[in-house]
Amino acid sequence: QVLLGVYHSGVEILDKEFNFGGHEYNFTGVFCVEPRVGPPGVVYKETILVGFTTMTDQEINQVIQTLSKEYSGDSYTLLTRNCNHFSSDMAYRLTGSRPPGWINRAAKLGTMFPCVVPQGWVEPPSAEDEEGIRDRETLLPRQ
Repeated sequence: QVLLGVYHSGVEILDKEFNFGGHEYNFTGVFCVEPRVGPPGVVYKETILVGFTTMTDQEINQVIQTLSKEYSGDSYTLLTRNCNHFSSDMAYRLTGSRPPGWINRAAKLGTMFPCVVPQGWVEPPSAEDEEGIRDRETLLPRQ
């Protein structure tokens, strides 16, 4: 029997957990939630310490703002640009370290064997409603 986990990840810093999700619009897909709770439909399982940062709060917020511009909702794809890619990128920019590779193993295998992956997994998801999208924008830290 072979089991393959599919994981969601975020980065916890400044008493918030930052995540990336998809929608069909060309503005940020970065949002934050209460730490260790996750977005709707996600069950918290484990915290993995990736490292520490010596950055000031202002420098951290600048990294978050930069990532928010780079990770638009319409750039999300389940296999090549998902929440785990975002979390790895954010952790690296803040600490110089990345989370363990097994967190995104399912996506890596999907890109290696695309014939076994449903086509819908590589398309950005549709936005459920504009109000929900606006709510995500308001969760970003203000400078």
